[in-house]
Amino acid sequence: MTIQPDPLTVSKKKFLHREWIAAPLLLLASALILSVIYLQQNWLGKWMSSAMPLNWNGAELTLNKGQGYSEQNKLVIKKLTNQGIAVATLSTPTFQAEDYSAFSLSVSGATPGVEMEFLWRTAENRVFVRPLIWAAKTLQPLEMAVDKNWRGQIIDLAIVVKGTLTAPLLVNEVSLGPVSLPTALTNMLKKWFTLDRWQGTSIHFLDGDAIDKKINPVLAIAAIILVALVLNLILAIAKIMPLNVAMVWGMLFIGWFILDVRWQANLFQQLALTHQQFAGKSWEEKHLVAEDNALFDFIRNVKAKLPTTTGRILYFSDEAYSRGKGAYHFYPQNVLARSDLPPASQLKTGDYIALFAKKGVKYDPSQQLLIWGDGQSLKADLLLFAKGNALFKVH
Repeated sequence: MTIQPDPLTVSKKKFLHREWIAAPLLLLASALILSVIYLQQNWLGKWMSSAMPLNWNGAELTLNKGQGYSEQNKLVIKKLTNQGIAVATLSTPTFQAEDYSAFSLSVSGATPGVEMEFLWRTAENRVFVRPLIWAAKTLQPLEMAVDKNWRGQIIDLAIVVKGTLTAPLLVNEVSLGPVSLPTALTNMLKKWFTLDRWQGTSIHFLDGDAIDKKINPVLAIAAIILVALVLNLILAIAKIMPLNVAMVWGMLFIGWFILDVRWQANLFQQLALTHQQFAGKSWEEKHLVAEDNALFDFIRNVKAKLPTTTGRILYFSDEAYSRGKGAYHFYPQNVLARSDLPPASQLKTGDYIALFAKKGVKYDPSQQLLIWGDGQSLKADLLLFAKGNALFKVH
């Protein structure tokens, strides 16, 4: 005896199967619609271009500041200047900015603490700059079409290296490519997986610093789900697809799952970078490779100049972070951290004055005179001077 399956049960299963397939398809359609709308509002470049890509190997760049050499089609940057920068220029044939909307730079050997910028000069002899964004050890392409200064004729390009260079940096290739709508959509998808570096909120969610401040991940997914629900409602009214609570919950679950996967992937990327940066190093070595290594190195050198027992250490910086973290490094010394120097009458003989990232203070070595504010000055010995930061002892 053969038992035939209940037609209603089979129909119900097929219906639910179609619903679960329809949910991600609706979300995909919603994402495409919103992406095209976003590009329509923000994409200032050409939708289609017949221009050919421009490519240069690293050896074609000229190192104007810093130390390095060209080798095997690469530019090797070994050392920065005393100001902590290196500048490499590229003489290019004059071209129209509107024809080339994507800038890419391939480098290798980058270590934590290295920052890079892209500069260009227009025919009007105006120079503009944009920071390059790291994702792990890879520089993300720049969408130049959204920059209002990427206009007219471009006559020169340059890259700037800043920060701390603990190993040679190799510049492999520089390229400019025309960007069409399909490529722009692909770049938006790549941006979604760009590493969003560790911040105070990272343990809970991504705030989209690495992606784009205008495209917050949580808000983007919420908008995609909302549009998908509207599409579902339209299809239900047109009797193409029924409106079902399971569809709504399915789209909400998929949206939440996408956000969670993106968040977890970001944490794993950051974990790998943190391990590479700090694992196996001593307490001092960890501070010297951290983002605020310049501050730590300065405080370390200052403490080496101080006697075992000191009087007051007056520490001044224009940066709130540097004041707080610097004071922490000075403990258990008797330290007072402030933004601005007090009147000279409040300082006394034997006080130590440490200045880090502090503007508006001058020192006359011939008279051993420290000068600041509105005519304030006092006699002081210069004990340390490094990269614009200093330590003095009041006479």
